[in-house]
Amino acid sequence: MGRGQGKIAVRFSIGFAVAVLLAVSSAAAAADYSRRIAIAPFTILGPQEEIRTTVDILPRLLSSRLMALAGAEVILLPPGDRPPEEAARGAGLPLLLKGSVAKLGAGYSIDVTVTEPPTGKMAGAFFASAATEDEIILRLGDLAAEISEKLFGVKSAVRTYPSPAAAQPPGPPPSVPPPTAAAAPPQAAALPTPVSVPAPAAPTTPKEGWVPSSLTKVGQSDKIADEVYGVVAGDVDAEGNGEVIAWGKNVLYFYRVKGVEILPFTRITKERKYHILSVEAADIDGDGGKELLVTSLAGEALQSFVLKKKGDVYQEVAEGMPYFLVVLRNWHGNQVIVGQRAGFDLPFRGKLVTMTWDGKALGEGEPLPANTDIKPLHAGILGLSSAKFGDEWKLIYTDEEDYLRTLDETGKTEYKTRNKYGSGIDLFEWGPYLPREGKRMETFLRKAARVSDGQEGKPLVLITEVDKIFLNVARFYDSTRLVLLQWEDGEFGERAGTKKSNHFYSGTDYLSPSGIRKGGEVVASVIEQEGSVSKEKVSRLVLYRVE
Repeated sequence: MGRGQGKIAVRFSIGFAVAVLLAVSSAAAAADYSRRIAIAPFTILGPQEEIRTTVDILPRLLSSRLMALAGAEVILLPPGDRPPEEAARGAGLPLLLKGSVAKLGAGYSIDVTVTEPPTGKMAGAFFASAATEDEIILRLGDLAAEISEKLFGVKSAVRTYPSPAAAQPPGPPPSVPPPTAAAAPPQAAALPTPVSVPAPAAPTTPKEGWVPSSLTKVGQSDKIADEVYGVVAGDVDAEGNGEVIAWGKNVLYFYRVKGVEILPFTRITKERKYHILSVEAADIDGDGGKELLVTSLAGEALQSFVLKKKGDVYQEVAEGMPYFLVVLRNWHGNQVIVGQRAGFDLPFRGKLVTMTWDGKALGEGEPLPANTDIKPLHAGILGLSSAKFGDEWKLIYTDEEDYLRTLDETGKTEYKTRNKYGSGIDLFEWGPYLPREGKRMETFLRKAARVSDGQEGKPLVLITEVDKIFLNVARFYDSTRLVLLQWEDGEFGERAGTKKSNHFYSGTDYLSPSGIRKGGEVVASVIEQEGSVSKEKVSRLVLYRVE
């Protein structure tokens, strides 16, 4: 998918569309069907060739939604003389989906039937209606959600839309007072807005007397056929229900958390030349919803982009920004976005600068006082976060040797752990070509600690711990786990942790927007199987409850 195509092109518009989604009872229980299905080309009922282009792409779009929502294995049957039932039987698939689009009055009807190719028995029938050609594509999300639930037993949030009868008629336009001499001219340009959002008003410290003591696994997602290198919480409520976003090398995976369920929602795939290095979530425009700040390499160029949620989809609202972006969730009482440009010999060099948002792009604001010419920040911005320690604001940093450090505001180390934290399994090449090595320098990605305020200025840190066999070679490790650390008496002590695992814990985040609390949940991304010539990639998202 190209840079222009990487944007979500479909606009979420309910208008006056009729989109009442119905499903006929399936002939068998959802658990009776494996998630393997063939999709035949859709047909057009009636002389409606003007919608041929839209109808021809529906099988592919429905396929991607079923894969995202239910993890289904989908085969698209090509058009031809061979009946789709015969093709599905030949492929050994237990289900065949056939669809059609018909013009009905001023709108369209999308009808889908699912049968069992070996017997011809009906498994389910579904339909949706749309007022315009553009809304036909929007209805596919509803159809995919209903099919996933009725046939595969995977529940997801199904969108419904009001009918024209239910829609309220538009009221009279508001009266507009005549302009006055003091009124600002309508062409006045908005000034750039610093991305510094006040910290949440809700209390962020654990209740007095409670000390975290355990991390208990309470849920997990289905398998993800990829190596997932990290996870971040999007918009979530006080109970931790909402969205989480994970990422592979060039794919963003969107999941919904409801209780202890983690259900796939959708995904965004970038071109193969893109290499996603980091994903952060923050409200940069002050509208109350989080945007996604994605740092990526596009070939040999550092190109970050911003995704904004509009309705139920994310759209790219800014791109091509040459910064590695980090969110300091609590820096002098504010949430601050910090960026650093690419270097030459090292991937990232130069001042750490606060970023400003002008409605179209992130640009440089004031620099932080941290000195990036001395250790450890000379190695770049990777692994940076912050917290309040007592009455002082400090940086927390995972250095290039995977030690967790606390730094004063100038970037000077005040404390360094004995154990190794925040190591990544993903790497990229950067810098001049090394003839003796036959490649450029390799840099392993590191993860920033997720920080929550603690009692009496003793912050709690959520991060992954990695025991390696060979230092600085992240692909060779002994074990990994998830740990919750707390600052006390001048060092970090462990409060809770999971068992050591030979799976790779690649990232984690708090789900509650107010940080850690008793009974709160955290999410972790786990690579269960690294991909190779003989092995497929397998990852999951896992929920843990803190007690």
